Amino acid sequence: MKIFNAHLAKEFFEGIKTFKFLIIGISFLIFAIMEPIMYKLLPYMLEGEGIDPALLEMMDTTQQGLLRNYMGSLTQIGMIIVTLGLMSIMANEIQKKQLILPISKGVKIKNVVLSKFLLYSIVLCLVINICFMVNVFYTGILFGTSDLAIAEILMSGSLFSLYFIFALSLLIFLISLTKKGVAGAIATLVITFILIPLLANFSDLVKFLPQNLISQAGLFELSMSNDLFITLISTVVMIGLFVFGTIKRVENMEIA
Repeated sequence: MKIFNAHLAKEFFEGIKTFKFLIIGISFLIFAIMEPIMYKLLPYMLEGEGIDPALLEMMDTTQQGLLRNYMGSLTQIGMIIVTLGLMSIMANEIQKKQLILPISKGVKIKNVVLSKFLLYSIVLCLVINICFMVNVFYTGILFGTSDLAIAEILMSGSLFSLYFIFALSLLIFLISLTKKGVAGAIATLVITFILIPLLANFSDLVKFLPQNLISQAGLFELSMSNDLFITLISTVVMIGLFVFGTIKRVENMEIA
């Protein structure tokens, strides 16, 4: 346990030194603040452009509506930021043979992989939930709406965070396969942007896909449906398989 904690601390300071935490945090926070601000300014920006005022009044400026829009931004731009920002967390160790020294001192590969995965999973979860709160707070101030409870925000944020944690596990697994950060990042984006959405078109498969977490997060419901339960189980299983696969792949690399 001491060795694992030591690696966790090492990754924490490495994340600070390389600005990974800062990049993810600031990027997500900017979108959280700008989303309601842009919607507030939109009528003034479009004034005089011949836009029917009735169309502007149809915009959903509730806390739920703008938080859903924010989720849409994070699903696309946020995923790119996370994938490209974290593509080096396993690639450096593999490409630059940085695992040789810790292994020679008796450190197990699983401690290295798990410390990276756990740390960035916690960071993503904290950042997303905090930014959800900020987005809802600013929407309430700018539009005077209040239709979300803290419990609903946290439930939504937790589901959305799990989707990003799934993407993180997929990323480190693909990097271990390709041995290159860029290749692993591109493959992750192809799977999350193209393959999974395509599979989601089949209604029988939706409940087994992590993509369903995004849809369920946008419902802001505290109760758990059968479909959501299945999605949670399948996503956790996939995360476990990707992390386990990464450990075994890197171990075999070192043995070879």
